This record gives sequence, structure tokens and C-alpha cells, in this order.
Amino acid sequence: MDKYQKVSCDFYDQLEAFATQKKELSISYWANDSLITNDIITIKTLETKNKEEFLITTSGLRIRLDKIMTAVEV
Repeated sequence: MDKYQKVSCDFYDQLEAFATQKKELSISYWANDSLITNDIITIKTLETKNKEEFLITTSGLRIRLDKIMTAVEV
């Protein structure tokens, strides 16, 4: 697994706002380090584990924040 790259505070704050408002998002992210995945998600929570930050969706999907390329409201 590659080393976590901290995301900007602005991006984190935006994700927190989406989570608080239970907004549905269109998200693109790197899965398995080489596959770009696109999903429609709702954020359940954000968490930090072992100095890495993660987005947890309402369906249970867990995405490391530095793997997210785009996250926009649907």
C-alpha cells in the first residue's frame, strides 16, 4: 500500500459538509491503485485510522481520501 498523502483542509471540510447534509455525490476515485471507479454515494462518516483519513459510505464502502479524484453533488 502506498503512503497516505494528506488532503487539503478545504476538501476535508467540503466532505464533512456533504456528510452533515446527507448529500448524494458522484465520486471518482482510484481503486486498487490503477482502476478509476465512478459511483453515486452518500457519506455516512469520515474517520482517521493509523494517520490515514477515510470516507465511509452509507453502504459500507470505505475510500481513502487521497484516492478521491472528484466528489460533486448530484
